[in-house]
Amino acid sequence: MQWTPQSAAQRLALQSPAEILLFGGAAGSLKSETMLVDAVKERDNPRLRAILFRRSYPELEKSLIRRSRELYAALGARYNEQKKCWRFPSGALVEFGYCESDHDIYRYQGAEYSFIGFDESTHFSEFPLRYMLSRLRSVEPSLRLRLRLASNPGNVGHNVHKAIFHGPVCTHCRITPASRLPGEIYSDALWPSDRQPIRKTTSFIPGRIVDHSLLGADYRESLASLPGAFRQALLEGCWDVYEGQYFDIWDPRRMVLPRFSLPVEPWWPHWIGADYGFNLSQAAAYLLAKSPADDRFPHGRIFVLDEYTARHQKASDFAVSLKTRFDPPPATPGAPSSSLPRPVCWYLSPDAWSNRGDDHSLAEQMREASGIVFEPASNDRIGGAMLLYTQLDRGELVIADACRQLIEALPSRMHDPGRPDDVLKIAGDPLDDCFDALRYALYSYIAPPRPSSRERLALAAGSPDPTIAMLQRRLAEDRLQRECRPFAYTRPRRFPGS
Repeated sequence: MQWTPQSAAQRLALQSPAEILLFGGAAGSLKSETMLVDAVKERDNPRLRAILFRRSYPELEKSLIRRSRELYAALGARYNEQKKCWRFPSGALVEFGYCESDHDIYRYQGAEYSFIGFDESTHFSEFPLRYMLSRLRSVEPSLRLRLRLASNPGNVGHNVHKAIFHGPVCTHCRITPASRLPGEIYSDALWPSDRQPIRKTTSFIPGRIVDHSLLGADYRESLASLPGAFRQALLEGCWDVYEGQYFDIWDPRRMVLPRFSLPVEPWWPHWIGADYGFNLSQAAAYLLAKSPADDRFPHGRIFVLDEYTARHQKASDFAVSLKTRFDPPPATPGAPSSSLPRPVCWYLSPDAWSNRGDDHSLAEQMREASGIVFEPASNDRIGGAMLLYTQLDRGELVIADACRQLIEALPSRMHDPGRPDDVLKIAGDPLDDCFDALRYALYSYIAPPRPSSRERLALAAGSPDPTIAMLQRRLAEDRLQRECRPFAYTRPRRFPGS
């Protein structure tokens, strides 16, 4: 096969010594072809076992398998249609796999590969990538063990890729002291979900359509004519904007300010929004304050002042940490008083009131441990997300630079394909809990109050059809009885003059 690299970026990707490499970033950068060639560099070694993934089999057939027929057949390899693999004259094997859900990756339990590739890798969450690293092994010491990723920005794995290969901001847009420079090799990368070391060397090599001339001027012009966010992601390879981004108005230059510069007065109402994450999730909480109305902001302005996050912390310990951080005890006579105002409300994720089998909810455990009287937060996901979007866009919501994880969370949220007005819930993503905690705080405090139970009861009996009215009234009475049951750990919701 007479094949040569078509761009300098492609050549660098094929020569990279990194154990984990991300190549691409922009459309038309020859990502898939690079991965196919990289997988068979050691095809003369009979112990080579390589596997290439796409999210679904139709995607495999349309892209990788079709292109491999052109490349691998010229090298003397034979394709097994049933097993979806190529066998080379030496005995080396290259397989194709797909993983439509995270659980599908368990098909490869016990397998052994010296080369693993994920094409369009941001279509995968962190877990499949992490799991397959445990399959990266070989008894042949001469084989290089490597994981190769190829993708454009966006989709469920966007934040994982950005955190590992870029740092807190897109290196295409801005370089900071915490940035990971393109082409450099790093050995200290962490998994974003639990901050555990990856223990492999990592590198990112950007590729763009302008690196070569194979796809022609028409395709470049098509990319250049896309709307702003799409153009920046697909043509320029920007990782701060991408297809499906929920907060596409995100602009840290005006939405994030230094904590010391925020004009917050201690007499303004302060409150807390918290999400206690279960299983692999983390717990997160935010302190907010609201200014009075003025000519510029008729509804006032909200400031997110402080952030607290914790992983694998018991609910009772999480509550005690919140009490210590946001509501210190009154000073004793003669001792200096705390400058922190006492929060007027503590909103907690509503699932903390779920019955866990012993009639002792997490909310009650947290109240007993800390003395905090939590209130169930509103769980209107769409309403909360849209309110957050609107307030950010209008400048009515400002975030302190100390809220590091929240600043990463907001630009990385995506639209839910099934509910376009909602934010996609990504299992195992700790930044999802940060978004939820802020959503709880914001919407629960300033959203219009719900009608009282008795008002809803009166409305339920208003149907002109007597049968429907009777059924509606019975359902409303049942809800009223449940709501009127006493709970020692609740209190009336307060909305101090703001």
